[in-house]
Amino acid sequence: MQSQAPRSGVSAPVPCPICGSPELVEFSGRPHARCNVCNSLERHRKLAHSQAALLEHGEGRRVLEVGPLNPRVFGDYLRARGWRYTSIDQSARGNPVDPRDTSFVDGELDLCHLEGFADASVQLVLAQHVIEEIVDFQQAFAEIARVLCAHGTALLEIPFDPAQPRSHSQPPAAFGNVWRFGAELPEQAREHFGEVDVLSYREGRHRGHLFICRP
Repeated sequence: MQSQAPRSGVSAPVPCPICGSPELVEFSGRPHARCNVCNSLERHRKLAHSQAALLEHGEGRRVLEVGPLNPRVFGDYLRARGWRYTSIDQSARGNPVDPRDTSFVDGELDLCHLEGFADASVQLVLAQHVIEEIVDFQQAFAEIARVLCAHGTALLEIPFDPAQPRSHSQPPAAFGNVWRFGAELPEQAREHFGEVDVLSYREGRHRGHLFICRP
């Protein structure tokens, strides 16, 4: 009997690079969007995959994650790779418009005022879908740049529309976003960082932009 060829355009999901699970399930109408073990979404797995060389060997260096998803993503993942990991969120309930349990974080702290973090004291900063929730996002950029050491990296996933010429503020949206960023955002980031590269990606039905920022 002749074997049946796989259907065109259908591919098996790649196992989660964070926990190794092949169990990726539907989430918010997107197939294979959520890992059924660590709960990571496309954006978390894309960051882990695309920045694997940077994340793999912490060697005692310090990393700050802002607004983490859960203890495994990325706390356990980075600690297992030798990073000295610290996480912060603005409150134990997360964003008041999109509340969730963030009691697992190491500290409640405003990204615009990183008290306790000395200048040039962190080698890596992670913040995914955080900047668009901050009214004074330029101050957040400035604080990240301040604590980042000379050879450090900030990985900032920020939704923006390159086809929209200007950014504009808005009342808090469903997930607490107060900005709709336009094409000017990369240049605004470059006011604070010496080097800004934007990695635009598509993972299944999800699209995102990862700003890779260095002093």
